[in-house]
Amino acid sequence: MRLNFALLAIGALAVSATAQNIAQNKLHIWDGSTEYTSRARVGGAAGHISEAFQTGIVRGLDKLSYAQYVIQDQNLATQEVWEIKICPIGANGLPDYAGGNAIIKNLQLNTGSGIGAFLVTHNRNTAANGPIVLSALKNAQNKKLLDANEAFHFAWHFTKKANWTTDGISIHMSQAGTQLPSGGNGQTTCWQNRYHREIPRPEKFKTADATSQIIERLAWSEINGQAGSAFMDRSWRLEIGFAEPTLQGASDNATYNNNPCKNPNEGYAALDPDFNDISKATTARIDNYKWTVNAGGDYAGGIGILFFSDSVFQNPITIGGINGSLSLDIGSPLFALGGFPMGVLTSTGTGSMSLNLGPKNSPLRPIVAGIPAIHAQVFVAKAGKTSTFSSLWTVRPTLKPAGFTRGETTSSTPISMSKKVTDRTLYIRNDGPGAVTVKTFIGTNPIGTPVTVPERTGMRVILFPAATKVNIETKKSSKVDVAYKYNG
Repeated sequence: MRLNFALLAIGALAVSATAQNIAQNKLHIWDGSTEYTSRARVGGAAGHISEAFQTGIVRGLDKLSYAQYVIQDQNLATQEVWEIKICPIGANGLPDYAGGNAIIKNLQLNTGSGIGAFLVTHNRNTAANGPIVLSALKNAQNKKLLDANEAFHFAWHFTKKANWTTDGISIHMSQAGTQLPSGGNGQTTCWQNRYHREIPRPEKFKTADATSQIIERLAWSEINGQAGSAFMDRSWRLEIGFAEPTLQGASDNATYNNNPCKNPNEGYAALDPDFNDISKATTARIDNYKWTVNAGGDYAGGIGILFFSDSVFQNPITIGGINGSLSLDIGSPLFALGGFPMGVLTSTGTGSMSLNLGPKNSPLRPIVAGIPAIHAQVFVAKAGKTSTFSSLWTVRPTLKPAGFTRGETTSSTPISMSKKVTDRTLYIRNDGPGAVTVKTFIGTNPIGTPVTVPERTGMRVILFPAATKVNIETKKSSKVDVAYKYNG
């Protein structure tokens, strides 16, 4: 259940010193608006709520140095404890809260009276209290916690029951409803209405869907001791930061993102922009786009160069003398366009580039909207500093590009299709949740090397020439959504 938020008291809880010794480059999937505070389906029980960060927008990020959110208590006189967890996706495709790693424990607000909402900041940016290294986190069995090809969940664990809604702690959030106001795609009020500010692109995820908006499946919750978590159409008011440079995307549309909503929109609309009025709205939705790199003050006065591709490497490549790694497939036609300068970086190491595709009838709009996935990454350089790559940011312009097939695969039901000699490549976009693997066969005999496609990325897989069958497989027992095409 959710409540109207009440910002009656603003405070700050710093978990460590605030000295800026280590970069805290920000990233979020939130449009800047707050409609409610919520414990989601946890309600009055103890349990978890979380936000998923998919590989397509966090690949290249490992050192978590910052987190900020707003927590509200309906009765400050009774103290309640929460902790922060990093959780993987389990074999069932759902967030594995029980198997998560509690990185910050025993958090409490100061006692008081009445309702209070507090801006909470966790700083992990000093030599004594450094970043949480995600790749080094272990589970209870002392095994690696996270799969680099799958999303991780930033989770709040409410460790005790609450007399909700008169008492209990909750997190501020922005709503992303599954229906537009007044029941139609023609309403521009969808970003003005407090229930629908996030606005994923109006487009059916599956033909049989009753709704006409993409369901992102990023906000989840689960009651302690009850099997099975559930997603909700919302984004928690959460910003995380990393020691590595981050790349943030945003959908630019002043018609839809007008007051009191922020333009450009860095929430769900940033993941699924509408470049060519796919929704056929009464007032055409023709988004433009903006990318912002955050590299930290050490790179102030340097430059950022933005590169694109429609495909990623299975494993990012490292280049001598450059920090980070390159995920973009250098064989992609988009990469061949070359780099786009983002200007001189500001005092905080920030630079941006906007893409304006022109009016509704611009020939660029259907071209860009037809690309199955647009991946972006920034090369950051400054004299006297080691050059570095930013994280990856992936945009999905349309769910079913022309000539593509959409399908679902599970651990028990792989997608299996015949292959001709002329089928030299398979382009596959993995919409998740979870990683998928492309395998080739001659008859029933495996041949060639399996290729893993990370969650929320697209990849052009070179197929073994003599293969007669191709499988798209996953280890998840729940459905993983994909879009694919031979020779795409």
